[in-house]
Amino acid sequence: MSEALRLQISKVVRATRGRAFDAWTKPELLLKWFGPGNMLPTEVEVDLRPEGRFRFVISGCSPRTGLEMTITFVGTFRAIVPNERISFDWEVAGDPGEPTLVTVDFREVDAGTEVILTHERIPNAELLNRNQFGWTAMLEKLAGVAELPEFVEAR
Repeated sequence: MSEALRLQISKVVRATRGRAFDAWTKPELLLKWFGPGNMLPTEVEVDLRPEGRFRFVISGCSPRTGLEMTITFVGTFRAIVPNERISFDWEVAGDPGEPTLVTVDFREVDAGTEVILTHERIPNAELLNRNQFGWTAMLEKLAGVAELPEFVEAR
């Protein structure tokens, strides 16, 4: 029986809501940040529509274990509200477990955009801890690249 654990973290990025949303949904931007530590995607496929699928192949040195690795994440978009929210199933390709659910909300704040990530249906505490480490590192990375020219909209 699943414990159905839930994780919620947030980070303010110095970008508009539109650019923060684009960073999560446009392959050319995902390739610049989507992975913890020095890990980055080598392949990104995004079919941005309800019931559309995505696939991220992420490679590099794991900041958690220090080992070189490649991992493929897949999922299906459940909800898309441009510049406000995306929700999707999230799973490791080939993992026999049930998909979990990730929702990312984008809220305008004085310093830019607060990105609020909620990860639900996590089956156990070990996976909760791994996901907390990974998502926190990824949001930090997003915040660090948010001011690069490809992330900044003309004002």
